[in-house]
Amino acid sequence: MEFLGPIDVFIREVNEANNIEMLTLALRKHVDLLGFERFSYQLLKSPEGPRPNLYLNSYPAEWTKRYVEQNHVSNDMISRFAARVVRPFSWLEVGRFDDLTEDQKSVFNEASEFGIKIGGTVPIHGPGLAKALFTVVSGLPDAEFTKLFAARRHEVQIMATYAHERLMALGMLNPLPSNLKLTPRELEIMTWAARGKTRWETSEVLSLSQATVKSHLDNACRKLNASNKTHATAVALIHGLIVP
Repeated sequence: MEFLGPIDVFIREVNEANNIEMLTLALRKHVDLLGFERFSYQLLKSPEGPRPNLYLNSYPAEWTKRYVEQNHVSNDMISRFAARVVRPFSWLEVGRFDDLTEDQKSVFNEASEFGIKIGGTVPIHGPGLAKALFTVVSGLPDAEFTKLFAARRHEVQIMATYAHERLMALGMLNPLPSNLKLTPRELEIMTWAARGKTRWETSEVLSLSQATVKSHLDNACRKLNASNKTHATAVALIHGLIVP
């Protein structure tokens, strides 16, 4: 009989994940098992250089939407600190709140409105030019979170590494054609697909026929050189074409 520890189970599930949904499910489950409440994976730069950022997380959807639309990444001190280190770090290490600019403070203040108050981050560098962040957060008091993150940071780092590698395998290492352009409707339908909606559900949301939804999905698959909707959705997410 094979006996696997929690991290071994996570690695197996990640390696078996052939789409974003399966990978997200594995991350949600194992982050919870480690004692944290939410996670975030943020690709800041792809292996071949700058592209729109990829956000994959279990944060409240409204916060992710606000973070992207307000371009909070430009004032997020967590990502700036992560650019200078390679080890896991607690947000408490970043610096004194009073020393931040008003824009930098607003990122922390707005995040706290959504229950994102204290976290720990793993910087990821490579392959190539790739830079990413993997973060776990909790509603625990600072002192309790510090103890939990200190005890679990190496496991979090392993999870970050394997999740990042799997995302690379799902399509990031294959650069998209420079002339690729999805239409607004294709992007809209792909976004709903990324949220797990079926063709029928998407047709109901957008007041379109299922045949029209299928036609747009087929066009997107062709443009992305993807074998099916799941593959196309993964490529679109990984390259920052859509945000779930």
